Amino acid sequence: MTYALLATSAIAPSLLLVWFFYARDAFPEPPKVLWTTFGLGVLIVAPVLVFAWPSYMMAQAIEQPLLHGLVAAFLGAAIPEETFKLLVLWRYSMRHPAFDEPMDGLVYGATASLGFATLENILYVSDGGGAQALMRAVTAVPGHAMLGAIMGYYVGRARFAPKTARRSLLLKAWAFPTLLHGGYNFPLMAASKLEQPDSWAAAPMLALLVLVPLILAFEGIWALRLVHHARRAQLHHDLPPIPTVTATEFSAAKPLPASPIEASASVETVPSIETSSPPTASRRNWAGWLFTLSGGMLASVGSLVIFGVLLAVVMDHGDVQGLSDLVLGTLIIGVFPAGLGWLMFVHGVRRLNRA
Repeated sequence: MTYALLATSAIAPSLLLVWFFYARDAFPEPPKVLWTTFGLGVLIVAPVLVFAWPSYMMAQAIEQPLLHGLVAAFLGAAIPEETFKLLVLWRYSMRHPAFDEPMDGLVYGATASLGFATLENILYVSDGGGAQALMRAVTAVPGHAMLGAIMGYYVGRARFAPKTARRSLLLKAWAFPTLLHGGYNFPLMAASKLEQPDSWAAAPMLALLVLVPLILAFEGIWALRLVHHARRAQLHHDLPPIPTVTATEFSAAKPLPASPIEASASVETVPSIETSSPPTASRRNWAGWLFTLSGGMLASVGSLVIFGVLLAVVMDHGDVQGLSDLVLGTLIIGVFPAGLGWLMFVHGVRRLNRA
């Protein structure tokens, strides 16, 4: 029961992110294809472990922190994980008839990556508990989603590119996420090998940890910009053609006013754009991101609190008064924040879509 509750808390951030990419698609993908891609992402955990295990064992035998970090980060994690994610997109999603526009690559890429991240997160959380779940909910899980979106962007371009350009685009789809993934893991793996992390000799090594949030922020900004531009391309492609004016129509048009008085009168009849227009897209974007990010965080934390309380109830020894207080506290600090966070998250994504 404990593992089941922790597993559920590990799934919540992934479901939020899957819905985010699904909702950002102007022409949403069939749920069956989307969840099949998610399931294939879950299934690739097994072959990834098989291929990564020898590298992991080799890295454990290396005492030098930098070399250990490189082997563990790239051979033990980034290369096998991103390779099998690309195989899901290339061998299944990219070949499906529902994959009919470049935006689909970002949606399926993020979904396959989140399928992998979900099972990986369950394995980590079952060992590390609630603190591990909360930490990974705001770092590793979003990181996997953004790397999957970057990969999917290039897969989407390859899907509709000439055959001569397809190979280079698929190479970028693999190389960029692999480099970012390995760069994110490298400082963490290297620091884990330090025997005396508080010594002066370890200071330069620990300084590398600054790369972790920087790389996470970089891949997040990159992926979200790709989603933004892909959605704009969808909507632009869907707009009707701009009407043209022939020479005959132009000559028959109303002539310009002959005097400044007529000009000022004609201008006054035109409604003011500034006073009649809705809030700018820039303002909606900022508000949308604020609601989306804060709502996602609140929903994730609320979900963790709920499942933490459920865990406590399972382990309770029959104190009725204590149980009633626990339920009341759950409603206040768990259910309400989770529900409010979900509403904020949905509202934020809708504002982004309107912008």
